[in-house]
Amino acid sequence: MYLDYFPYESLRPQQDRMLDAVYDVVSRGKQGILMIDAPTGTGKTSCISAALAAAPGKIVVAVRTVSQIDIYIDEINRIWSKTRHKPEIAYMVGKQRICPLEGEFRGESVYAGCSRLREWSKNYVSSRIAKGNASVYDPFADNMPEEEPGYRTFCPYYLRSREAFEINGTVHFRRSSRALGVVEGLKRRITPPSGLQSSCQGICPYEIMSLYAKNSDIVIMNYSHLFSPDFQDVIFQWLEMDAEKVTLIIDEAHNLGDAVRSMNSRHLSLRMIDLSETEVEKFEGILGQARLDESREEASWRREGIRVIRLLLPRLRRFLSSRLERMPEGEALMDADLFRAFLYDGIDDIDDALSYFSDVAVAVADLNLAEGDRENLQGDIQPSLALVLLFLRDVEAAEKDIALQRKIVVTGSGKKKLVRLEVNNIDPAANIRRITDNINATIMLSGTFSPLEAYELYCLGEEGRAKKLSLPNPFPRENRLLLAAKKATTYLEQREDIDNREEISGHIRSLIECVPGNVAVFFTSYPMMNNYRDLCLASSRRVGKRLCVEPRSAEEVPELLDQFFSLGARGGGVLTGVCGGKLAEGIDYKGEALKGVAVVGLPLAAYDEIQREINSYYTMKYGRTKGMLIAYTLPAINRGLQAAGRVIRAESERGVLLFCDRRFKDDDLGGVNQFLPSWVREELIVVDAREGRELIRERIKGWGGENKAVDNPGGDSEIIPDGGSKAGPHKRRGARRGSKRDLRELARSLGLGGYSPRGNAAPGGSGRSGG
Repeated sequence: MYLDYFPYESLRPQQDRMLDAVYDVVSRGKQGILMIDAPTGTGKTSCISAALAAAPGKIVVAVRTVSQIDIYIDEINRIWSKTRHKPEIAYMVGKQRICPLEGEFRGESVYAGCSRLREWSKNYVSSRIAKGNASVYDPFADNMPEEEPGYRTFCPYYLRSREAFEINGTVHFRRSSRALGVVEGLKRRITPPSGLQSSCQGICPYEIMSLYAKNSDIVIMNYSHLFSPDFQDVIFQWLEMDAEKVTLIIDEAHNLGDAVRSMNSRHLSLRMIDLSETEVEKFEGILGQARLDESREEASWRREGIRVIRLLLPRLRRFLSSRLERMPEGEALMDADLFRAFLYDGIDDIDDALSYFSDVAVAVADLNLAEGDRENLQGDIQPSLALVLLFLRDVEAAEKDIALQRKIVVTGSGKKKLVRLEVNNIDPAANIRRITDNINATIMLSGTFSPLEAYELYCLGEEGRAKKLSLPNPFPRENRLLLAAKKATTYLEQREDIDNREEISGHIRSLIECVPGNVAVFFTSYPMMNNYRDLCLASSRRVGKRLCVEPRSAEEVPELLDQFFSLGARGGGVLTGVCGGKLAEGIDYKGEALKGVAVVGLPLAAYDEIQREINSYYTMKYGRTKGMLIAYTLPAINRGLQAAGRVIRAESERGVLLFCDRRFKDDDLGGVNQFLPSWVREELIVVDAREGRELIRERIKGWGGENKAVDNPGGDSEIIPDGGSKAGPHKRRGARRGSKRDLRELARSLGLGGYSPRGNAAPGGSGRSGG
């Protein structure tokens, strides 16, 4: 049995509870849902073994990032090696990650480029089969011409995935025998995404991946494959899944609600208007030709549709351009009455106008969409005119549906500003329930799923819909120190208070200077991080550590992390970042990578008009207490717990967690203590900065560490966002600065407070100083 498999023997009691709960819900079926809040180290991925033992059909694992696929592949590898079972596992990865020609597409997405080459490849096959005498055209037996990269007329990888044959003058396609052979080979081993392309024998990896997914026991896919409105109705048909026999495991489920909100949004940009106008011109060019089989009445409708479109697109352009000129970077609610009055001026019936618009959009879609494009599973495949129509439909739907929020977004891209309009569905529950209420069972897993009752309302929209299981921290309590600030806070009215700033500074210095090795300090915002940057740099220098600052560009993160990780074994580093940012979530800081974390402040969202509208919606739906918790407080708690959870990732690790804001220890005046996981509440020690420093020193000493502060002999120790060090090419000069600091310290220890390295008295001094 799969349930005989326990890769985490020391955690068996907790795992028993978790696996039993999973087995029970999956075996019962009937659209059951189980929500599991289990801290890092409880072996949440092993739930797949219980699901395999109980599931009546295919198991789908929904993940947020591609990196999470490897975690489940490792789990299946353990099952293969430790049991007699060999469940087959497949995954769906975006084409941009596995397409062999991805780097050749210029000025278009990989999905658009793929669609074009696929269609051309079919034309190539049709021409070749017409010239040959064989009953079946096999690309592997054909001497295909070599083409220059970037200037291809067909895709050799897609071509090899198909065979063609002719019946009654019509060319038909089927999977090639070589592609089916590759899939059979994949069944005999477990291949991670990084090794897929090399295993495909020159055949399109995406085609192999999709073919294998149809017959596997487990298929891993991104949230968007299941919860995006464009894909929900496609994915089950495409992978030939019987919904009633599907068991869904949602990994990192605390992210699900926000992810679904993001997916269920429509936007409108100036580029979409440009592309829509191009599509209309192309459509007008063929209007009335034989390709359009239409009656006189249908032709009349489409002419009216073109008239409406010719009226609306320029108005949309003017509206967007005016906002681009007048609005600073940021987000603002859209004045829907003003927008609709401007856009539909002179139009008597908006519904009729959009209906005419729809006729043309559908016709353009019929003409432009290549055969099989539904398999792309990406929004890029929809013509821009259709996307504009869907946006306008959603703007109208928002007149009656208060869950739809309309806003204007202006962003900066170098010296250039961009503008877009958005309609966002701020309530994810209905779209999540479209899946969970129609399948066998759903298991939702997270290490920061507290409080479960609030997440149940946010994700499922109903109390009591799910069974809930919360597990304690499995690691030895003596291996961690959890502290909460007694006085310090980043609450706006007290943020700049001198005593409060000194308390925050004292807590930060304690973590950096008293915890040996690598530590991280996560702030509520980039401005706050920059405000404490000099303090972090000074403390880092004092103990010989290097400061690593979160970069603005995600592309620079891997290089920065490589440098930070390498510092763990040689003096240590200090990582500063933002809660909810690039470094605070989704990165596994194992072993020596991280010994302490401070979360400075409660990372609440900006309390602007957009957030106030979200708060109002959830308050109306659930009442003020629950509504404000879900809309405003819950995301902040999650960002804080995610940041704190970067430390202590294994049973043998030790670390310090510091919540540097008194709201983490309070239950009133905006406090969130009652919503934290029970193990956190039980272990939290409330301290001021001085007490915290003493406790950290005492605990580190008990762990066998040292708290020796030394001056940094290497000069400037800041790693700036471009991955270099401010002192990089000036090491000799940096060494002299270090020597001067040494002399100053010596002078102060001798009572010579006015000492200057040049041999002169310090400005304003007489040779002595009181501080």
